[in-house]
Amino acid sequence: MEIPEDLDQAFRKFIPPFGAAGNPVDITGGEPPSTYRNTIALGLSDERVHSLILGYWHTIVTPPMVFAKLVVAVVEEFRAKGIHKPVVASLSGDIEVEEASDYLYQHGVVAYPYTTEKPVAVLGAKYRWARAAGLLGPAS
Repeated sequence: MEIPEDLDQAFRKFIPPFGAAGNPVDITGGEPPSTYRNTIALGLSDERVHSLILGYWHTIVTPPMVFAKLVVAVVEEFRAKGIHKPVVASLSGDIEVEEASDYLYQHGVVAYPYTTEKPVAVLGAKYRWARAAGLLGPAS
């Protein structure tokens, strides 16, 4: 997806100047939990964004379980509002990302440590299934 200008500007309100909006959005590794929360909430709230792939690298500022718990809180907040977008996550770092990945998975967010391929493959499989089930339009 090419990020529309208004959405790009909305993301830029939350990320540092040396981060990157567009697709993908890169909030950089030194951001506090509020930056993760705000950018994830923005992605979930904008109807033009159909799913989220979260890439997380272990940082001191936002440790793995802090990240996992805030992701679950935001996703559950939006699910309570009737917004059920697929969210998958890839977590990199030390052994703490394994526990965080398990926590995410137990709360309905597909997450894997040490790999970007598996969560993306899971999301792709979900879209292929939904398309085959007639829940989505044809591929463009």
